Amino acid sequence: MAGAAQLACHLDDRSEFTGSIRSATVEQSGPVRAVVKVEGVHKADAGTREWLPFTVRLYFYAGSAEIRLVHSFVFDGDEQKDFIRALGLVFAVPLREQVHNRHVRFSGEGDGLWAEPVQPATGRRPLPGGQALYANQLAGKRIPNKETFNQGGQKLLTDWAVWDSYKLVQFTADGFTIQKRTNPQSCWLDSAAGRRSSGLVFAGDVSGGLAIGVKNFWQSFPSSLEVHGMTTDRAQIHVCLWSPDAPAMDLRHYDTKAHDLDSSYEDVQPGFSTAHGVARTSEMTLFACAAVPTREESAHQAHLAQEPPLLTAPPQHFYAAKVFGIWGLPDRSVPAKAAIEDKLDAAVAHYQREVEQRHWYGFWNFGDVMHQHDGARHMWRYDIGGFAWDNTELGTDVWLWYSFLRTGRADIFRMAEAMTRHTSEVDRYHLGRFAGLGSRHNVRHWGDGAKEARISQAAYRRFYYYLTTDERTGDLMREVVDVDFKVTEIDPMREASPLTKPNPYPGRARGGPDWLAFAGNWMTEWERTGDTKYRDKIIAGVESIMKMPYGFLSGPNQLYGYDPATGKLYPMVEDGFGTYNLATIMGGGEVVFELNDLLDHAGWNKVWNQYCRLHTAPKSVVAADSTTGTEGEDGRYARPGRLSAYLYRQTKNPAFAAKAWSGVRIPNLTTRSVKGPDVLSPIDEVPALSTNSVSQGCLEAIEVLEMCGDRMG
Repeated sequence: MAGAAQLACHLDDRSEFTGSIRSATVEQSGPVRAVVKVEGVHKADAGTREWLPFTVRLYFYAGSAEIRLVHSFVFDGDEQKDFIRALGLVFAVPLREQVHNRHVRFSGEGDGLWAEPVQPATGRRPLPGGQALYANQLAGKRIPNKETFNQGGQKLLTDWAVWDSYKLVQFTADGFTIQKRTNPQSCWLDSAAGRRSSGLVFAGDVSGGLAIGVKNFWQSFPSSLEVHGMTTDRAQIHVCLWSPDAPAMDLRHYDTKAHDLDSSYEDVQPGFSTAHGVARTSEMTLFACAAVPTREESAHQAHLAQEPPLLTAPPQHFYAAKVFGIWGLPDRSVPAKAAIEDKLDAAVAHYQREVEQRHWYGFWNFGDVMHQHDGARHMWRYDIGGFAWDNTELGTDVWLWYSFLRTGRADIFRMAEAMTRHTSEVDRYHLGRFAGLGSRHNVRHWGDGAKEARISQAAYRRFYYYLTTDERTGDLMREVVDVDFKVTEIDPMREASPLTKPNPYPGRARGGPDWLAFAGNWMTEWERTGDTKYRDKIIAGVESIMKMPYGFLSGPNQLYGYDPATGKLYPMVEDGFGTYNLATIMGGGEVVFELNDLLDHAGWNKVWNQYCRLHTAPKSVVAADSTTGTEGEDGRYARPGRLSAYLYRQTKNPAFAAKAWSGVRIPNLTTRSVKGPDVLSPIDEVPALSTNSVSQGCLEAIEVLEMCGDRMG
């Protein structure tokens, strides 16, 4: 049983805000599930300010008492002065029984459970029934009301302490405390402590109550679960996504001056290192209880909230359906392939281990990995601009999702899920000046001056959406469908124009990663809705490229004039030529592989194959190819890896297979053990490891195995 629920936020200046609903929509109402979407803002309890827009979705399932709740908010404040002290949801729980028949529970690690009655039935003089009665109370069973015991002048329950408030605070990824108090005028009493709480709280009495489990609770510290008013007729459960016991949320940049690309690989511009517009999504499960659950039931609820079951197909089914582009199933049929499969497994295992031993956890960090390791310090470059958080660079998200699709492993799914949640929320903007764009890798996720569509692109999120039908992810993909219009406001290149005259077009965009990211957004909207407007926009782009003198190798640096109203691309300079190193390694290659089958556009296929075949060719060779169409068939100009493999798949020319295999390089992940005093704690590390190299190396291997597996070496 439960009463009303509301959203709440407190700032460090003691101002308080409560959720104010603006709309409620039934998104789905079917025989299996119903989905209700609630949107609103946090409104000042005293004053007129409204901010922190939120979306809450409630999921109801046939035959199930559980309710899934997905909570998202956008930070639209000023990081220089809006320091959030507490943020979360408050649930009311009616209480009907006498206090000794009321109970509070918190989950610890594994099946661990802290469970106590509000008034423990134990003291100097035991109750009639002795230890058996006390054992029943501790198990959550009803024991007689106090009138039964308080006869003949005895006050066995009346004068014993009654505990009104409780809290479990997860201060770090490796420590939580449990405290309780009798009233606000008295101290918080230390009760218990542990390492990692699985994030379940229960409050109620023997007639019923409410349990709430927060997914990724300890991973998203500082978080807390609080229960107040257990001595009243209406208790409150506070699910604090940011705990009031922790320091206030500080979203400021890490320095007051810029560190440029030449010195630290950081691209900072005045006013760009802002958190205004970033978001965060949290999930929880609500369990309505008709009585105090058994301890085993509470432990089971905690597990369900942390790892909710998900129906999925086996890898063979996904592969047969030919979804998500070009990838293949694990193949250990020959020693060479088995060796690659071992390296692919080792890469995932290493990053799973790094998440744990490097403590890549926290409310704003969980789900991401670091960009570049510093072998001398035995640390990742967490404090060096441009080298810290990865922020999707070179397709880390895609690598993890392909790893799941090929294996069906639940642990890889959970890692990819956490990354998608993070990179789609924290690493991109949802409102304000940069709405729809993402932030390049930096010390703070939003700290870099490069605001680009390659980070926010739908292609990175399609996996999670199609595997789960998660509505929040669907919203986020739709948010970016028209992000190409941002090139008229935010130049993706940010540097001096190579034009000899002012740009005559509304904006400019690189063929990749910019235009290919746009195309992935449009492809996703087209396939979700059938809206041919976005298919036509893709075709407008590909036909623009077809008309250029050197196709997709026109330039300089594949940089084009762009009109988002029409989707057309234009040469920036007369007879411009050149490629760009980031064009297809930010998810662009995978988008085109899938898009080519959907479009089946002969002219574009010819241009794309030319780009793959003559990727490193000089202008004269590309010019000659416009007549011959056969230049570089010996593979000399093809780019090693996936692009050459694609050519082999199309032509079966062994020269392209050989070139493809020459580009498959998964970094050596042999670790070395380092112990104190060289490090804070013992670690196993791969010195100077680059996540760029790992993600790209693994993606290339997966794709080349599928396209050129019959011609190794």
